[in-house]
Amino acid sequence: MKIQLFKEFVNEREYSEEKRTEMADRGEALPDGSYPIADKADLENAIKAYGRAKNQSAAAKHIAKRANALGLEDMIPDTEDFQKSLKS
Repeated sequence: MKIQLFKEFVNEREYSEEKRTEMADRGEALPDGSYPIADKADLENAIKAYGRAKNQSAAAKHIAKRANALGLEDMIPDTEDFQKSLKS
């Protein structure tokens, strides 16, 4: 259920549970496989879904880390709530 819900909100592309596990192992997704970010489209989707994260601090830090890794630092939201989550 968790992964199915996540697919609906965060990724238009479908990542299998196995692929999410692999991505989590490489640091491209959170440890539970959520917020898989392999490219710019994934990053955009993750940013849009950030507000629905159960752990917004973990999601924000992961989003910023992946944005930096992809050379897309300019996409890191500068909103007050996102920046606060990065610091917590």
